[in-house]
Amino acid sequence: MHAAETRHFWFVGTRNVIVDVLTRALGPELTNARVLDVGCGTGYTLSRLPVDVRATGLDLSPTSVALARERAPHAEIVQGSANALPFADGAFDACIALDVLEHIDDDLGAARELRRVVRPGGVVLLTVPALMVLWHAHDEALHHRRRYTLPEIVSVAERAGLRVETQTYYNSLLFPLVFAQRVGERLLGLDGRGDTDLHIPPAPLNRALGAILSAERHLIPHVRLPIGVSCLVVARG
Repeated sequence: MHAAETRHFWFVGTRNVIVDVLTRALGPELTNARVLDVGCGTGYTLSRLPVDVRATGLDLSPTSVALARERAPHAEIVQGSANALPFADGAFDACIALDVLEHIDDDLGAARELRRVVRPGGVVLLTVPALMVLWHAHDEALHHRRRYTLPEIVSVAERAGLRVETQTYYNSLLFPLVFAQRVGERLLGLDGRGDTDLHIPPAPLNRALGAILSAERHLIPHVRLPIGVSCLVVARG
């Protein structure tokens, strides 16, 4: 992931969407905002956040923490668990958890921790993989527990005490291609190779797919996309 995420269309495209959504949600409060990236991985998202924010990253993996410190030296990086965040109540103006809750048995407990450490009225931005029909060797290789429908992840957020403002599927424009690939592989008995889907396509195709995915940042503020490879929720503490 560390080698692929600065170039792979999925990482580049989704981070374009996420940064735009977060910037819109914080609005004038963006400058000097305290932003926590839970499950920050190797720090790619932290490196893409606006320079105006005070960024903190947290990850359970010591390897990820070390790589994140190299990639995002401006951010504070902490090793810890999403189910027991080592921060005070209301410590952050915004918390993001990008493709994190699907790894956690107690996803509700982790969502409650996000609610605890964000200030009243602060932003919580969640993304998770969508739809069990898309379950793939990629999910197993990354130790996912589940994929979600949009109502399921909204329910987790609301039961955690968050007030949901935006809910949508995303990575919708590429959904037909992903659906055809994954269901086709399953029918042909090819879905079982432990493949993580992180092979970078040829450059022209990679750029085109990234541009298609990035374009959804212009749609999300205006429409709820009806289906997609991922779910996105913006909520308030």
